[in-house]
Amino acid sequence: MMDTPTSGLASIGLFIKEIIANPAPVGAAAPSGPVLGMRMAQQVPALKEGQYVVELGAGTGAITTQLLKSGIKGKQLVSIERSEAMSMHLRDRFPSVKIIQGDASKLKELLEKAHGIHNSPIACIVSGLPLRSLPATVVESILSEAHSILPSGGRFIQFTYDIRKSSNPALSAFSRRDTSVVWMNLPPARVDVFEKP
Repeated sequence: MMDTPTSGLASIGLFIKEIIANPAPVGAAAPSGPVLGMRMAQQVPALKEGQYVVELGAGTGAITTQLLKSGIKGKQLVSIERSEAMSMHLRDRFPSVKIIQGDASKLKELLEKAHGIHNSPIACIVSGLPLRSLPATVVESILSEAHSILPSGGRFIQFTYDIRKSSNPALSAFSRRDTSVVWMNLPPARVDVFEKP
């Protein structure tokens, strides 16, 4: 399904509605821009047949769009979104992508319940979750789950609006292999590429 101006306006409207209703889990003042999405997608390694990319905090699908545009097949992308309204929006917008509504702190459980995903190799996790503003116990649980499903050498790609070069201490179980600021995003964001040792 191709994005249209109408789907873009619907995404922005839904984003505003969600941030007013529950701002903490959204963690942003505006949806991610296409340049940020492209930078994230460029960091995803080439996938082999049967491998998956898991997207955490898919929101209205800004990064999902760029992942698909980069050549990732819909059947190889699993998007996790906590909000019921955003999950429904994502299912309408991306019918080929596996959309799972749920909390990323229960990632293994969510993937086990998803048909065809259990025990499948996860090559990469792409995260738009606001890890610096979520409660520490929630972040610890999310990252523990992510670490456990990734193989050695698997990537965890995270963006943050904290553009300082210092790495988030919560990600100390991973090795940071690359970091860059996307100045063309509003607001500017840092993309960090971590790897499971």
